[in-house]
Amino acid sequence: MLKSALLVVLLPAVVFGLAVRPCANNAPTPVEVRVVGCTEEPCVIPIGGMVDMDLDFLAARTSSSVAATLDIFLGNFRVPYDLPVEQRDACNFFNNRGCPIEQGEMINYHLSTPASAPFGGITVDLQLQLTGDNGQPLICFRSSARIMA
Repeated sequence: MLKSALLVVLLPAVVFGLAVRPCANNAPTPVEVRVVGCTEEPCVIPIGGMVDMDLDFLAARTSSSVAATLDIFLGNFRVPYDLPVEQRDACNFFNNRGCPIEQGEMINYHLSTPASAPFGGITVDLQLQLTGDNGQPLICFRSSARIMA
């Protein structure tokens, strides 16, 4: 009985990728998030390494453009970080398509960005948000990462 209960608890992590948390703005979370080299929080990211992830989301609304933002939080304090300019237009990183997107579409988004930090040995929250027309969030999620020197 205990073995089958344990299997039921562990199976979603294997099938559905990394477990993520919703953002404070109550935006939808992705259907699945996959981070290279990470199956559970906190993901270990070396300074100078790459954050390499794919996520699948169901478009909550039609949008002609999609912007990506990645925020880093140490507790409730936002650590300044901006995605490289070319990565801010998420439409360029949808698998085999671009924008516009239609409500109800299943979309794959790929992000590969360098990890930079002034020092290592800390655990932070990463918050990724994709925003559509009129600043409406399409998806948003948080996950923990351990930054290592």
